[in-house]
Amino acid sequence: MNKFVFNDYFHEPKGKIAKRMIFKSDNVIAFILNIAKGEMLPGHTHLETTLLLQVMEGSAKVITDGNETPLQVGELMQIDGQESMQVINIGEDVLRLFVTISPMGTEAFAKDANV
Repeated sequence: MNKFVFNDYFHEPKGKIAKRMIFKSDNVIAFILNIAKGEMLPGHTHLETTLLLQVMEGSAKVITDGNETPLQVGELMQIDGQESMQVINIGEDVLRLFVTISPMGTEAFAKDANV
């Protein structure tokens, strides 16, 4: 059993995005994406995985395979890894997303990052 506090992973991005890992195993990774005001996570795919995105703070527009979906605090979105996805911060503050990817996929997904 592990207990995590989301606020410990909330960071002000020094650039566009600050990714902070919460948990990693062979089956799943969990992290917080902190996306600065007016910035975006560029379009990409996650191969043979399933992603869950939950907005913790802020407002997002998620584009999957060309379809736009607004996402607000408390909403959860499931995305198949083969779908091309892009996340845009459309709010007035930092967008904070709780993200899980299962199975983990490549090791490159399982690291803190600053972009």
